[in-house]
Amino acid sequence: MRILRIGPLGITTHRRTFAVGLLMLAALAALLVYAMAHGQSNLTILDSLKGMVGISIGSPGDFIVGQVRAPRALTAILVGMMLGVSGAILQSLTRNPLASPDFIGISMGAGAGAVLTLWLVGASSLWVTAAGAVAGALLTSALILILSWRRGIVPLRMILAGIGIGFVMQAVTQYAITRMDVHDAGNALGWLVGSVTGRTWTHVEACAVMLAVLMPIVLWNTGALRTMEMGDDAARALGVRVTAARGTLAACSVLLAAGAVAVTGPIGFIALVAPAIALRLTRNAGVTLIPSALMGALLLLASDQVAQAMPATLQLPVGVFTAAVGAPYLMWLVWRASRGGQS
Repeated sequence: MRILRIGPLGITTHRRTFAVGLLMLAALAALLVYAMAHGQSNLTILDSLKGMVGISIGSPGDFIVGQVRAPRALTAILVGMMLGVSGAILQSLTRNPLASPDFIGISMGAGAGAVLTLWLVGASSLWVTAAGAVAGALLTSALILILSWRRGIVPLRMILAGIGIGFVMQAVTQYAITRMDVHDAGNALGWLVGSVTGRTWTHVEACAVMLAVLMPIVLWNTGALRTMEMGDDAARALGVRVTAARGTLAACSVLLAAGAVAVTGPIGFIALVAPAIALRLTRNAGVTLIPSALMGALLLLASDQVAQAMPATLQLPVGVFTAAVGAPYLMWLVWRASRGGQS
């Protein structure tokens, strides 16, 4: 075991987990540099780095990198981290690999809240849209909790309740779109696919603020999360306040997912796939929050690069490509379950 300490936080990790995390971080940095240098107008790595740090003011690289590519890539990285951590928390709390905010309806609830806000309030600031997304996600989570509670949360009931409520929220979203102005409805439909195109530094700042507020809370409760994976009775015997810890972590997961939806629209499967890949790479028996965050960032940024590399006639939002990654994984889960859990 290797122990890292950052201020009052104690983060315990296996050597393999630490090494895999470093490799993911290096791969993410390399992919970010590639994203800055390549596109419709290719730049040298040196020019792209200058554009990122703002020392080539007035040059073409300053606008291309500083105002277009950097906000888009950083938004993809931060949103991927938010989704990766959100999915990892839910899967650990429920001990179910299908538990992710997009699969159990939380992202749909956030999308419905954001679209209702756009319909009722009109085009407004990002923070107003985020508030609507958070309200929708919290309402959806409360309904899922009520329907799945039976002397505690029953994971299977939660999955089924989440799927059902997700369809209800999808119907609410579609109704709101039919009542909106044609132009606003078109924008809402494009946003609902999930995209990082056209994102600005405002979106980067919003993601950074949400991560800065929520991640310390999540990391502070990481020990409790790992302990609860042994069961509630064992966790209580070890001094964990199970109800408070579960409520805090679930709230953080919902808020991270809602924030991601508010910034980019619902991007599917990242929260489902990233924690599973991180677990397989680290070979860890428990939750892996930091590797899940890095894997989510890698998957979303890589998917966006694939989307940009497509011919102009086939340019599609990044949500289409994340679905192309996630759908086969979901089918593999179903196949594995049909064989009694054998991989």
